[in-house]
Parts: sequence; structure tokens; C-alpha cells
Amino acid sequence: MMPAEWAALLRQSVDAFNRHRSRHPGDPVTLFEQDLSYADLQGVNLAGADLRRCQMQGCNLARANLDEARMDLANLRSASLVGASLRGVSLFSGTFQGANLRDTSFHGANLKKVSFCDADLRGAVFTGADFSEADLRWANFELDHLADADLSAARIR
Repeated sequence: MMPAEWAALLRQSVDAFNRHRSRHPGDPVTLFEQDLSYADLQGVNLAGADLRRCQMQGCNLARANLDEARMDLANLRSASLVGASLRGVSLFSGTFQGANLRDTSFHGANLKKVSFCDADLRGAVFTGADFSEADLRWANFELDHLADADLSAARIR
């Protein structure tokens, strides 16, 4: 399927999208440069998807599975990802500005040059994550949860 077709299926319903993915596990999901802004995508399975340059500001991605997704340059400004899984995700130069990331899992994620300004990161787990050159100014987080992350050249208040 083409990116616009995946986006149309996703707009139809998260259940329809997840059903299609479970029936066709070998189909690569690409939403490259699609605009999904303000969509309710709770519980969506976007594991391994191509979400590069995707516009997802204001989306509700609570409990979503984004493991191993390619999200470089994605815009998730003011999105809600409460309890979501982003293990091994690549989000180079993306933005989570003002996002709610409470209890989100970022194990082994590439978060280099990502903006987390004003984001709520309380309870999020970052074991092995790369935060080099990330912007964490004014973010609400627990420093001990970043203990195993690479914070080289990151901006922290």
C-alpha cells in the first residue's frame, strides 16, 4: 500500500488498521510525510513503521506500539503518548515539545537532537537511549530515569 492508503485505513479506525496489520504481518507500513495531526490513535500498532517526516501533533497515541519505528523529523508536538512503547525507535531531529510522555518506554531509542521542551517525561524509561544534543529544557522528568542514557551535549535546564 502507498502512504496515503495506509493513512486512509488508519483514519477509518485503529481497530481496522490493527486487524489489517495482524492479517498481513509482512506488509511494510509507510506513512512517510503523512499528516495525522490530532487523530485519536490509542492502542495503534505502528511497530516498525516508516513515520519519517510524519505530522502527528496533538495525536492521542496512548498505549500505542511504536517499537523500532523510523520517525526521523516527525512532529509529535503536544501529542499524548501515555504508556506507549517506543523501544528502539529512531526519532532523529523530531519534536515532542509539550507532549505527554508519562510512563512511556524509550529503551534503546535514538533521540539525538530531539526537542523535549515542556514535555512531561515522568515515569518514562530511557535505558540505553541516545539523548545526545537533545533539548530537555523545561521538561518535567526524573533525572535518575536518565542514568543509563547518553546525554552528551544535551541541553538540560
